Amino acid sequence: MIAKDILWKGIIEDLFDDFLPYFLPELAKDVDFQAGFEFLDKELDMLLPEAEAGNKRADKLVKAFTKQGKVHFILLHIEVQGYEDKDFAERMFTYFYRIRDRWQADVTALAIFTDDLKHYLPTQYVYDFAGTKLIYSFNTFKVLEKTEQMLDKVGNPFSIVMRVAKKAIEKKQLSDEKQLIWKVALTKELYQAGYSKQKVQHIFDFLRFYVRFTDENNVPLFDAEVEPITKPTKPMGIREAIEKALIAEGEAKGEAKGEAKGEAKGKTEAHKQDTFGMLEEGLKPEAIARITKLPIETILEWQKEKQSTTFKSD
Repeated sequence: MIAKDILWKGIIEDLFDDFLPYFLPELAKDVDFQAGFEFLDKELDMLLPEAEAGNKRADKLVKAFTKQGKVHFILLHIEVQGYEDKDFAERMFTYFYRIRDRWQADVTALAIFTDDLKHYLPTQYVYDFAGTKLIYSFNTFKVLEKTEQMLDKVGNPFSIVMRVAKKAIEKKQLSDEKQLIWKVALTKELYQAGYSKQKVQHIFDFLRFYVRFTDENNVPLFDAEVEPITKPTKPMGIREAIEKALIAEGEAKGEAKGEAKGEAKGKTEAHKQDTFGMLEEGLKPEAIARITKLPIETILEWQKEKQSTTFKSD
């Protein structure tokens, strides 16, 4: 199963030109979209190396140029948080001052909360000791507090991404039958919206994998229902986004020279488990090789290993 943090990282990167005006419209007016963006995920990981390895967060660091000049740029720190963390605000502040110290550039931050906890919404970090006081506030967006109407911003494709995130929160109250209905309806809306083929592919893959059916036997039923809608378009976009996310997280093929052998072994195992998950999703070895940048021979070898293990367990 593809982890949600990978899906978030991929969709933010693929649709960043829609993401920015969706959440920070005033800032977007000053950004030079023609100059492109730089995604500094590896640099972000290095800024907080002591972070718990087991935490699954979709944190991104994006370098965007403004219209004011060649050397003036802003850094946008994005966190997608799906669980309660008492240290979240302090971590946001730690990222802020380390980013600011590293690049000496303007920094703004946005935290998107996808949890289902009404009481949880950290908005600032406060430090107060012996007459020294600091208050660090950051932008927040709580999906639970928004209605579908509030999430729907006309003409912005990221609206559908956020409506999917809203449905994920409501999953506990929805039967698989109701999930099937809204997934098919949203797919139809997506394909009729007039967005570019590439963006439609990205969003459809996010929709398909982000909210899972309780009974996986309903997946083929969903695929059959949407085939008349999606054909001949094939949902490939988010897979390329996953590739970027895997590379950004340091899980791609070329680990940095000098890494400890134990860490390299762990990353290889992570590659294998990701491959197993993609095989279970029905992806072909050739597609997985494109996504992970691993040799096709390695993917085929792991496919045989998985088939052998499945056969033995049966």
